[in-house]
Amino acid sequence: MTRVNRTLVAAAAAIGMSTGAVALIPTVMNPASSAVMPTVSEADLTAMFNAAQDEFGRGNATAGLSKLRTLLAANPRDTDALALQALWSDYCADRKATQSALTSLDNLDRALAHRVRDSIAAIDAGVRIGPDPVPRYYPQTTGIVVLGAGLRPDGSPTDETASRLFAAWTQAIIAYQSPILISAGGSQHGRAEAAVMRDWLVAHALPASRIHLESRAQTLPQHASLAAEAVRGLSMREVVLVTSPDEIRRAASAFLIAGVPVAGATTSTRNLVTNAAPPSKVNQKSLYQDATQVVGIPAERGTGIAPRAFIKPAA
Repeated sequence: MTRVNRTLVAAAAAIGMSTGAVALIPTVMNPASSAVMPTVSEADLTAMFNAAQDEFGRGNATAGLSKLRTLLAANPRDTDALALQALWSDYCADRKATQSALTSLDNLDRALAHRVRDSIAAIDAGVRIGPDPVPRYYPQTTGIVVLGAGLRPDGSPTDETASRLFAAWTQAIIAYQSPILISAGGSQHGRAEAAVMRDWLVAHALPASRIHLESRAQTLPQHASLAAEAVRGLSMREVVLVTSPDEIRRAASAFLIAGVPVAGATTSTRNLVTNAAPPSKVNQKSLYQDATQVVGIPAERGTGIAPRAFIKPAA
């Protein structure tokens, strides 16, 4: 086999293609080595990115990182891929790979690199915010954000939504000056979830003037991204999150990534004991999956739609 053929075979293997397809790969001359190197089409790069994101979506971090390395070998200037590599390498406790990806990202998109670093720090901080069923006093600059958990087919709150509402109500009684933001985008039987939750609080003697609604969010990353805009609009300096004990650390991490300081988290007593301890790193996959969406990394390329499970805040 000639030197050029050996180079082509090695290059084809680097981008995950069979050697039988080498003759079909467009090639360019590398000025530094004078070797013939393959180029990769935009469609191929898109497929590589989507394949990596599919693995991460299924929780297969190792497989996703392997596919990202293939992509970055073909296009080392892909900033989204570098951001994903940094985040998921951190999840895998590979500090060297995390730092290498961030260093490369610094040279291409410093703002994105900064957001990724903040996200990693936010996840570390979020897992330390545990569920707390005891309401506490906060000043009026600390808002109360309660996340929806769905409605029954007849339009009434589910048991989980009712538990969150009771926790929010007790917190609002103690922190009597705090504004309340309800983030819920569901609907049933012609009734909007956020409005049903507001009506419940009003029926339990909280003034409607304290309650504000964000009614577009369908997922936790959306709650964080969209509520962040409302929080800033209401001049809240920090928030107390109200959700279920098994979701509190995910919510805290997502809100911190979205730029919302989290003063604390209050919950119902449902499943409180089983969620008292912080999750181990291997059980933090959902936090990293949420982080990529809050940062705004596309879940899928080539569809012409917004990243999966993410809605841009209204202008």
